[in-house]
Amino acid sequence: MMSRRWKPSLKGSESMSFIRLEHVSKYYKSEETVSVGMKRINLALALGEFVAVTGESGSGKSTLLNVISGLDSYEDGELYLFGEETSHYTIADWERYRGTYIGFVFQNYNIIDSYTVLQNVLLALEIQGYDRKNRRNRALELIEKVGLTSHKHHKASKLSGGQKQRAVIARALAKDCPVIVADEPTGNLDSASAKQVMQVLHDISKDKLVVVVTHDYAQVSDYATRKIKMHDGEIVEDKKIKPAQDVVATERVKPRKLPPLTLLRFALRNLFSTPKKLVFMMLMQILVISVLSIVFTNQMAWVREIGLEQSRVFPSVPETRVLVEKRDGSAFSSTELAALASNRHVRSLHEHGVNFYNQSRLFIQSVDGFGYGWVEGTDTAASLARNEFEGRLPEALDEIVISAYYRSFQVGDTVRIAMGSYWFWGPDEDEEDSTIGTFTVVGIDKRDRQIVYFSETYLAQPDLIEDMVDINKRNETRYAIMGNMTIDYDGFTYYMGRNHGPAQAYDLVVQGCSPVDQGLQHVQFSTNTIIGTNLTHSGHYTIGYCDPEFEYRYMTMRGDIFDDMINSLLAQVEHEYLIHRRNLVSLSVDGYYGGNQLIRTLDMETYKVYYPANISSPLRDFLVFFASLLALIFLTLFGLFLYSIVHAVTRNVMNARKKDFAIYRSIGANQSMLARLVILEQVLMSMTGFVITIIVLNILANNITYIGTTIQYMENRDYAILFTAFILFGAWLGLRFNKRVFKQSVIETLTASREE
Repeated sequence: MMSRRWKPSLKGSESMSFIRLEHVSKYYKSEETVSVGMKRINLALALGEFVAVTGESGSGKSTLLNVISGLDSYEDGELYLFGEETSHYTIADWERYRGTYIGFVFQNYNIIDSYTVLQNVLLALEIQGYDRKNRRNRALELIEKVGLTSHKHHKASKLSGGQKQRAVIARALAKDCPVIVADEPTGNLDSASAKQVMQVLHDISKDKLVVVVTHDYAQVSDYATRKIKMHDGEIVEDKKIKPAQDVVATERVKPRKLPPLTLLRFALRNLFSTPKKLVFMMLMQILVISVLSIVFTNQMAWVREIGLEQSRVFPSVPETRVLVEKRDGSAFSSTELAALASNRHVRSLHEHGVNFYNQSRLFIQSVDGFGYGWVEGTDTAASLARNEFEGRLPEALDEIVISAYYRSFQVGDTVRIAMGSYWFWGPDEDEEDSTIGTFTVVGIDKRDRQIVYFSETYLAQPDLIEDMVDINKRNETRYAIMGNMTIDYDGFTYYMGRNHGPAQAYDLVVQGCSPVDQGLQHVQFSTNTIIGTNLTHSGHYTIGYCDPEFEYRYMTMRGDIFDDMINSLLAQVEHEYLIHRRNLVSLSVDGYYGGNQLIRTLDMETYKVYYPANISSPLRDFLVFFASLLALIFLTLFGLFLYSIVHAVTRNVMNARKKDFAIYRSIGANQSMLARLVILEQVLMSMTGFVITIIVLNILANNITYIGTTIQYMENRDYAILFTAFILFGAWLGLRFNKRVFKQSVIETLTASREE
């Protein structure tokens, strides 16, 4: 908008007014009062003048300076620039005006204390878009001009008052603008420093308009070409002291948009110029990102595992193992095994996968004590990281690591592992022993899981089993047969069981009355198995019969005959509990993510792939949706809680920088540039904090079991989601601060920062 308006012919002389005020008034409003800053000012200023504005404190001289420099607004009248009205100017218009035409020297220096002298001067050159190759040389030239070459690398906070003021003048000169305004530039200086500053201002006034506000006219009397005196917001004297320089104005180069690399250097300089604040903010970012990352991964693990069931066919395969067999059932060749082992998702391969007892439900019991429990999975001890267990890894055939879940066991205990459970424990006298081995516990897995870890020596043996009986399923089948057995006799259906009391005189005896010998009779039995298969058995048996005295009809069979009959029935349904040998290869993976990624890479036309721990239940889709919704709500609320803390801390830190941002604006930085700068600073901190956090978490994962088991669920998309969330929040913080800063004028911000 201003670029269209500001195209006057600038080939005039000093007679042409650069700035003109007509009946301009400025009021300051508070909640209770309205005060007059200046009223109905009429004034014209031209290039080449050295104007001294004097008056008592509160007379309005600083207000006049702020209005003509665009630092503050006005309410009444009109201010003209090159003859054009400015009452309709927006904030952006005034920013362009200040950036192109005005250089500032303040009583309170308004120098960026965390910058060096050189950086303060470079700042103005960078904002103006000065040529990068010549920028440093130009800054050094200006620093030499004000006599601060020996202090160019000193932080501004370490300079004396006079040195700070000269540094500010060098920064103002760096803009190469036609107007320099100085508000009490010697107010805080000793006489020698004050004289130096005034001489520098005089030297630069030969081709510029210099307006100096001072309460001590004597300090500028030797240099001023014009004296303006104010009282109660009005000009009471306007006198020309000497002729002004004859200046031919030239077109000024307007500030250009900062290139991305310059903006990046600007942001990095701001961050590293206050190392203590940077370290504090980074530690806070890392803490918040760490907590939110761990909570996020916990929620994601919950969502991804909800509704998953363990395969009944392979009850002993945890989420860290995937089983593979060829579709034709043949053995794997060495080439095929090597190809599987080289897959990037495979941690290790075990050719003799059946040695894990994948299809059996195992039970563990202490040989010398009372400890016992289910085994819900078998794995290789080689999958354990050093920080995940106490003791040592097993080496011999009869050594194992067990989970901390089995709290009754300690390193050094001897345990027996068998097929079955504590409901169906121990073989009958005429059955084979179900024990698969007796082992010594040499290590304890710190995680609370019902897993047993075998040694590589044990797992590397040739297949330990050919066709094998699943003791657990056989016992379940036996008890199903026994529990459903009936006899049809004498027109009634009798339930039947084994005689556990004193020896009975008959093969079959009706319970509940005094039996009468019925001699040898042919009877038929019926029963069902666990999968509903109907079985029948018939034979000749001696029967002790009577009409029972109660409605419930029940017969008992002599124990030895009963056991023979049950074994006969079990033999008819051997397929229900017999495990046939299979050429299965076990592939170790890093949990659900690694397992699912592996499955996607395998040739399904060649292989059958089983992931027994990853079976979806019928309700999984609904459960995942519901869990995802709850996780989203929880993470949103938790994230907002954490970042409300970050926001409060960041706001306080950023408020301390309000003065710096007001200085940027006075030099010529516009809202867009500062928005990009603040956003870039916050994004850089968020990015750095995120990267450091992820690196630290992965290092800690090797030493802290909880962290290791938590972040294993993190997928690339999870990292991307967290990274994006942190970056967006950093940008949001920057935007909020920038919006708050630009609600005030430069003067209001500077005044507020001094009061704070």
